[in-house]
Amino acid sequence: MGDKDKYLIDIAHEKTYQNQFDDYHKEFSKWRTDEENPYGYNFVHDVREHTYVDGEGYFLKSAEAAERKALVKCISLLGVIMLMMTAIDAIASMMFYRLFQDPAAYSIYFSSIKSNSISISPSLTLIYGCMMLLKHLLGLWLFIHFTRIPSKVAVPLPKGAKLSKSGIFLMFVIMVFGRVSNYFLHIVFGWINIDGVYSLMIHNPDDLVSDIIYVVFNCILVSIVSEILFRGAIMQTFRQFGDTFAIMISSIAFSLTFYDLSSIFYAVLCSAALGLFTLRTGSLKSAIIMRVTSACASFALSCLVLDNYSSGRIVEVFISAFIIGVAAFIFARLMCNGKWAFVIRDDPSEITNASKLRIFFTNIPTVIWLIGVLGMILLIMRFV
Repeated sequence: MGDKDKYLIDIAHEKTYQNQFDDYHKEFSKWRTDEENPYGYNFVHDVREHTYVDGEGYFLKSAEAAERKALVKCISLLGVIMLMMTAIDAIASMMFYRLFQDPAAYSIYFSSIKSNSISISPSLTLIYGCMMLLKHLLGLWLFIHFTRIPSKVAVPLPKGAKLSKSGIFLMFVIMVFGRVSNYFLHIVFGWINIDGVYSLMIHNPDDLVSDIIYVVFNCILVSIVSEILFRGAIMQTFRQFGDTFAIMISSIAFSLTFYDLSSIFYAVLCSAALGLFTLRTGSLKSAIIMRVTSACASFALSCLVLDNYSSGRIVEVFISAFIIGVAAFIFARLMCNGKWAFVIRDDPSEITNASKLRIFFTNIPTVIWLIGVLGMILLIMRFV
């Protein structure tokens, strides 16, 4: 090391990312150190240099200021894009309101299980599926377009990455937990006369075509693009501010695309698991398969209950118990063999996670987006 190098602080050059491949490190470091990239946190400074400010004297340049500047830029962009996605959801809700006098006709409420629910035609199911797919594709394109994050970083799919089978079982367990917690939250909401959403899905028992269209678009295509957006572009961009914070931000953004209060907390848990396994494997492969399989399984269980409530509920309980039993056996063996432990290793950051969250929730575009989310929650809320 030369005399000059020992006085040099180079944040981006010194940072490494756990469980990522060489191409990822190379592309991410190149992106972060680009001087024309306002969304990259990079700080290179010689500690012997000082800056003079009138009335304040000399002081060292701060890595905290550089990190805060990049963080605000990334959060502002995320807030604007999420606001745009919320606007598309609002347009879809207004469309359903004009057609059925119900802004959330695409959701099945608990009160609809034993009564006649709205039957949506295949053409309307296709329009809804296209709108949801467009929403995620547009958000993904805008995020990549403005950040210019490399494709190998935004969509990490290295050839050597392994598929995590334990992650798939974990998603099934989370799915069961979500369905059980949804049922109990419905009971709680019932005390204040709020009808809970049983399932965020379109199901027409008299038209198989509608179900097929919904599965293809919402359970498969939307799930894939959504993972590329939230666990790919968004989470990978925010990794420069710490892996824990990246999972937190992607989980908050993802969960707030669900506007039913009984689904938001389940979505946070689901998103955290997907983010964890993306970091664990260094690839989006596991997260995508986890998301698609759980979405399809949840749709199948919901259809089973909706088509025959009395017997369907019994079958659902047995299937859920089987999933929990198998998962418990698998995870017990993994823990005994020492293959289940995974610790998120955060690189040193100049700003605490609490301060980062404070910046996130006080950022103007984010605040406007959160107000929009609150508006959507109130829009689809149904009183009984």
